[in-house]
Amino acid sequence: MGRALLFRFRFPDRTFWATPGGAVDEGETFEEAAYRELHEETGFRGTLSAEVHRRYTVFTGPSGNSVEADERYFCLRVESGAVNRSGWEPVEQEMIQKVAWLSPDDIRALQEPVFPENFADLVDYLKEAPHT
Repeated sequence: MGRALLFRFRFPDRTFWATPGGAVDEGETFEEAAYRELHEETGFRGTLSAEVHRRYTVFTGPSGNSVEADERYFCLRVESGAVNRSGWEPVEQEMIQKVAWLSPDDIRALQEPVFPENFADLVDYLKEAPHT
């Protein structure tokens, strides 16, 4: 209880931790994209919370390209932590080095960057928030 799922990504020039997620397909809402991406990357299904965090960022993608992202974060509470990787694309299989359920303290102790930067605080807040 009170743990969050993070993926450890390895790009050619850096390693970092981030939540499951991905691009919004044409015609999708952010909520629909979050649900689809979460299911593709973890196998989880359920009811997403309302949006819990949003950030706009620009970062360098794995091939060195500049990516502008309007990121939206949602919460899905699950009973089982087993991640199903069968829906992973080859690029995800290559880039995602580790999958871990981490407490806020575990997240703060990581030596590599975590995105979004305030994720441990967000997990602290969500574990006290009423279930939606």
